[in-house]
Amino acid sequence: MPLFVTCAQGVEKLLCDELAEIGFKEVSTGFRGVHVRDDSMEAIYKINYCSRLGGRVLLPLAQFRCYDQKSLYFEVSKIEWHRYLRKGQSLAIDANVHHPLLRNSLFAAQLTKDAICDQLRERSGWRPDVDLKDPDLQLNLFIHEQRASLSFDTSGSPLYKRGYRQDAGPAPIQESLAAALLRMAGYQGSEVLLDPCCGSGTLLIEAALIASKTPPGYLRKKWGFMAHPDYALQEWLKVKNDADDQRQEIQEGHFFGCEIDTEVARICRDNLRAAGFHRQVEILRKDFNDYIPNDKVNFLISNPPHGKRLSEIEDLKQLYRSLGNLMKRKMTKPSRGFIFTGSSELAKEIGLATKRRHVVSNSGIDSRLLEFDLY
Repeated sequence: MPLFVTCAQGVEKLLCDELAEIGFKEVSTGFRGVHVRDDSMEAIYKINYCSRLGGRVLLPLAQFRCYDQKSLYFEVSKIEWHRYLRKGQSLAIDANVHHPLLRNSLFAAQLTKDAICDQLRERSGWRPDVDLKDPDLQLNLFIHEQRASLSFDTSGSPLYKRGYRQDAGPAPIQESLAAALLRMAGYQGSEVLLDPCCGSGTLLIEAALIASKTPPGYLRKKWGFMAHPDYALQEWLKVKNDADDQRQEIQEGHFFGCEIDTEVARICRDNLRAAGFHRQVEILRKDFNDYIPNDKVNFLISNPPHGKRLSEIEDLKQLYRSLGNLMKRKMTKPSRGFIFTGSSELAKEIGLATKRRHVVSNSGIDSRLLEFDLY
């Protein structure tokens, strides 16, 4: 049973490429994720620590036919749960169920929990507590039609929680999605980058992590795999230290961001400080219309507000026109520009011919990373 690394819809191919670069050649795309033909603990450590695009690394414990609630309870009861839970430990179950007889994911999770607790109580005389916020054991139940998979979530907290976000401005982009956008854009780390609507700084920080070859899990202290019975501290530290040894210094003057809101600019600087890049990334508390990029800036990427209601879209049209003017009139030529938006109407306001449109799902909304060649 291969590992399954989850990701946002539309990112599967990118994740396959990333995992191949990390060292995993036997990979194949699935629905919102990638199958990896390596279930070793070393693979679990490495993917969790080094994948910028993954969401969770799931290790299947059982895959089975699920006909009804009785068969689900029976199959879960066959797993030797004393291997994974010790007295006093807690668990949580994340369920995603599409089944004609098990129509409620919460009910399926409850049934799975009952099977685990009943087995442990009968064999050992105790039952684990449920802790949805910080469980010792995180499980993932996926049922589609009559095919079920119950997995050990080796990530624990989702991988996009890097550890640097101290606070967030309005509508922050998820860290793993920001990394995916940079990969779609072909960002290599050597470009001089500008984010004219930088918000809380996620795109800038993810770019700095790439440029410095810093593993995305560098700041994290806790992982789900630490509760696995085969977890070995020395083997984990070897994987971690090997990845950390690749880190390199990045020069000042390669990252610039503009943020007009004073409070959001403060949040951005706090996040940069937590990530360790507050000296390398320059944040300008100003309207980007009043900013003239230096002649070395050759890569623009931004996630401006998208607007949900018609009135909001009308209010944002001038912002998108201004982004187009910035790319046309102020950017060094040649250079490249990328705007991420979920609004096709606002995209038209940029006023530049789009070289390519990269499609990706953002919180269930079909969005586009618009690519522009600037000559």
